[in-house]
Amino acid sequence: MNTSALIMMIISIALLWGGLSLSILHLMRHPEQKDDELK
Repeated sequence: MNTSALIMMIISIALLWGGLSLSILHLMRHPEQKDDELK
């Protein structure tokens, strides 16, 4: 692979895992309410 392909791969992997990590942290801090609690 050439340099530009490696850079794009690293950026896309970082975005994917970074977004996953941020969503997990958000759900841990603000858990979803169950349907029973909404009524």
